[in-house]
Amino acid sequence: MLLCIAALVIPILIMNSAVNNYAMLHNHSRFEDLYIASGSAFLFPIFLALVCLYFLKTFYAGYWGSKSVYTYLTLPIRRESLYLSKLIVFMISLLLLILVQFVSIRLGYALFVNKAGDYIDGKFIMNNGLYLAFVRSDFFHLLLPFSFSRILSSCSMLLVITTGIYYAALCERSKKYWGVIALGAAALLLYRVLTYRLNESSHYFEPTSLYPSSLMLLLLSGFFLWHGLRMIKRGTIA
Repeated sequence: MLLCIAALVIPILIMNSAVNNYAMLHNHSRFEDLYIASGSAFLFPIFLALVCLYFLKTFYAGYWGSKSVYTYLTLPIRRESLYLSKLIVFMISLLLLILVQFVSIRLGYALFVNKAGDYIDGKFIMNNGLYLAFVRSDFFHLLLPFSFSRILSSCSMLLVITTGIYYAALCERSKKYWGVIALGAAALLLYRVLTYRLNESSHYFEPTSLYPSSLMLLLLSGFFLWHGLRMIKRGTIA
């Protein structure tokens, strides 16, 4: 919750500072360009990494002090519930961070419009400006895609991040270091898709189908899920 509060407040403060530097006779940038130029967009991957690090901290906390992981593995319940409960909480945390990002964008746009409304009775305000910002911005479009192929791509990236990070921790605990091959392939593919999605507007006349990459990410996520459950069932992480 502290990370989400910070992810909400800090971008708004940065946007407020950027908007206050404008005057009526300045050459005003579009909202999406100002949002990125102010540095607000670059805070999202930082907070995303912090959430992932916090998840790893909670995972390894089971091996510190009381060593609660051994208690969990001996409870009279299916061991899959231990894996799925942590994975679901991790995914909910990432989804909450994305939701907070939407709120910060909306509030940042309100600051932008409020500043523009002070000039010539609000004649500088564009109708449907926030919608157009999401259409034009590759960063916004990554968070809120409008087509099925882009929705599938964003969901597959989110899924491979959650399952991949958890799988990496399980491989380290169970000494299954060969799993780094699949993790490396997922990281490389994720990097290539992100690079394309964040520069998609420059490839407008050369569109690339995202279905093959999305399928590969989903297959890798399925492998991480299957092998992670297998390690939990066998108790190799103890």
